[in-house]
Amino acid sequence: MSLDEDVVVTNACIKRIKALQVKTGKENLKLRLSVEGGGCSGFTYTFTMEDGPVEDDDKVYGREGAQVVVDEGSLEFVRGSTVDFTEDMMRSAFAVVSNPLSESACGCGSSFAMKNFEKNPAID
Repeated sequence: MSLDEDVVVTNACIKRIKALQVKTGKENLKLRLSVEGGGCSGFTYTFTMEDGPVEDDDKVYGREGAQVVVDEGSLEFVRGSTVDFTEDMMRSAFAVVSNPLSESACGCGSSFAMKNFEKNPAID
């Protein structure tokens, strides 16, 4: 898998980032995806909107001026995933869908368990 295919960004995600850029008047606004320990399944996806510079270890995905930024450590948990923006009657949110590294996810989709985590634990 090449770097360009590490994270797929859907058209809905691009559209939402661009809408937030217009709403805030910040054309450099970007979506940051991070993975943190915790949540009901072991790891949690965290989404934040940022206007600052991209860090040296960040990977940037997207097109048409809309960017999704993932730090190198988090990328190891979401490599091969798709970042989407979903809307339904209950909520609208950015979401990681189709994560090939996830064994299971909680009902709301904000946390997940890694496949073979016991064989590949995090190293401090």
